[in-house]
Amino acid sequence: MDEVEIDLRGIANLLRRRIRLIALTLAVVLGVAILALVAMKPVYTASSLVMVDTSRKNLLDSEYSATAPSADNARVDSEVEILRSNAVLLAVIVNENLIDDPEFGVSVGGRGIGDFFRALIPGNAPKRVDEPLQQVLRKFSDAVRVQRRGLTYLMTASVTSGDPQRAADLANALSAAYIDEQLRSKISSISSSQAIIAARLDQTQQLLVASETAFDDYINSNIDRMAGQEGFESVRDLRTQLSQIISRNQEVTTLASAVETSLEQRNWSDLVTSLQSEAINTMNEQRATLARQLSETDAGSISAIDLRAQLQDLEETMSLQASTELAALRSELPSLQSQADTLRRDLRSGLMQSNLPVDILTQLYALQQSSELVRTQYQTLLARNSDLQVQADLQVADSRIVAPALAPLSPSFPNPRLILLLAALAGLGLGIGLAFVYEHYLGGFTSEDQVAAVLKVPVLAEIPRQKGVDQTEGHSVADMLVDAPLSIYSEALRRLRSGIDNAIRRKGAPSDGKGVVIMVSSTSPGEGKSTLSLSLMRAYALSGKRTILIDADMRKPSLHRHIGLTPDTGLAETLLGTSPDKQMAVRDPKSSAMLLLGSRSSDIPTDQLVMSDDFRRLIDACRASFDITIIDTPPVGPVVDGTHIAPYADAILFVTRWSATNQSEAKRAVARLIEGCDYPPIILSVLNQQEGFSSRYYSKRYGGYYTA
Repeated sequence: MDEVEIDLRGIANLLRRRIRLIALTLAVVLGVAILALVAMKPVYTASSLVMVDTSRKNLLDSEYSATAPSADNARVDSEVEILRSNAVLLAVIVNENLIDDPEFGVSVGGRGIGDFFRALIPGNAPKRVDEPLQQVLRKFSDAVRVQRRGLTYLMTASVTSGDPQRAADLANALSAAYIDEQLRSKISSISSSQAIIAARLDQTQQLLVASETAFDDYINSNIDRMAGQEGFESVRDLRTQLSQIISRNQEVTTLASAVETSLEQRNWSDLVTSLQSEAINTMNEQRATLARQLSETDAGSISAIDLRAQLQDLEETMSLQASTELAALRSELPSLQSQADTLRRDLRSGLMQSNLPVDILTQLYALQQSSELVRTQYQTLLARNSDLQVQADLQVADSRIVAPALAPLSPSFPNPRLILLLAALAGLGLGIGLAFVYEHYLGGFTSEDQVAAVLKVPVLAEIPRQKGVDQTEGHSVADMLVDAPLSIYSEALRRLRSGIDNAIRRKGAPSDGKGVVIMVSSTSPGEGKSTLSLSLMRAYALSGKRTILIDADMRKPSLHRHIGLTPDTGLAETLLGTSPDKQMAVRDPKSSAMLLLGSRSSDIPTDQLVMSDDFRRLIDACRASFDITIIDTPPVGPVVDGTHIAPYADAILFVTRWSATNQSEAKRAVARLIEGCDYPPIILSVLNQQEGFSSRYYSKRYGGYYTA
């Protein structure tokens, strides 16, 4: 399996080339973030800590009642949902009057434009009455956050507001409302149970009265049959005593009710008549005397004020005395009831032990059992009802605030450090992403695969960029083929030469035995086309081929500077027929190749020259005299000359500069070359001046084969 290697140096070079784009993107993103920070209104978040006690609490029971852990988790999660429920939020809205709050309340201004246009729609439903409250609830709900602290019994109730103190107050109000709602819910549950038991208690009391009445009625209806039986005299005495106790109980109950009514109405005459108390009678006579004296005295005099005060004190004393005697009457009722119960049990026991007929005993037993069952049920319900009354008064909440919210010192949003850090990371990431996009899709070519994929032509070689080479007048990178034949650059040119030869051989060499014409072109100036043409010429010459290089870039000839020669006449003068009889071609100082140079920039349209018969005859002459004819043409982008020269070429070498040649412009240039030919030409490509060429593959595996 091939190792997948990451070209770190290539990535670093990419970042270095696009550092301006990355820095600009970073600056723009940071600027937007700073503007956003300035425009944002800071908000503050305050949190209160609430603890949930899941144990069952009953102040009347000292035993601790624990629950299962799974049930505890479900209980705490349920309490979290209750804390964020609308019922608790509405309680806070009412308690804190948030409807009129400038932050959470409803604006009282005119209707908005949206409301105006919605009202124009036929059949549009009118606003609900509770819509303002719903708006406040929605705003407040968005500002509230409730969450559980891990798997603990603690809950955090947080409220976000523009005012730090307001945020703390609302957080504490939220927790307090939740606890109040929890306590109210527990009391309501107990009250509901008590109401059910109270209703059942009334029914049971009626059943008890009915059973007792049935027992007494049966005795009364069969008294004559029982009178002659043995032992009935003692039963008769018990029945007489029971009747007296019941009569006294009714008398005391009636008297207590009359006294209570007289006290409420402050009817002193009826009170004296009902109680028959000498003390109250005496005080009533004193009250009548004071009232008579008060009526005979001027209303605004001091004596009237004193008499009125004495009368009020006397009435208060009479009320206190009457209350005392009423309490004494009521205290007699339990004793009478106890005596009645005792006599009733003795009466029933005596009847059951007497020698009564079997049918009477059987019926009495049935009535007695029914009465006892109802009595037992009544006592149970009465005890439970009393217990629930006490529990309702002694309920405590299952949750408590363990840490009230305090006003925060710094805003929770925006966090300038975090936002700037995230913006810097985002800007850096976006800048690097844009650099990669620009490098691989919008900008220049960076790999052979990219060139082949975009231009749809074969890529023969990658020519490394040479740094530190003398490129002054008369010196060129092309000198390395002679001066450093074992360098990476020289090997890349030989690989390029071999690729051109193979492409021409596959298509078929000229059948007439004439030489091959290779055209070198590019998209725009500055892509190293002329240097590469000179290097390719020397590569062919050093391989033993008769080679000539024609500088057909008559707009800006440059080959003469590479070899340090300045001819008096050039190609343009030759084609115009203005040159004297002098030798046009010169020999390359570094090889056996010949060069047809240009001398100066042409001041006429050069496309007329390359379309002339003289230029055609020149190419035919070169084919006949040389094995390889290389034509250095102007860039296809700014000058049209290359499209007219292309039909003469057996192969077109299209030069792209690494990370500089625009991809879309290169595609258009190749398309123009194809359009200029009468037949599908052989178009080959080369990626020139590649940086970091020797950093990865060659240095690791074949570094020993090269000298530089």
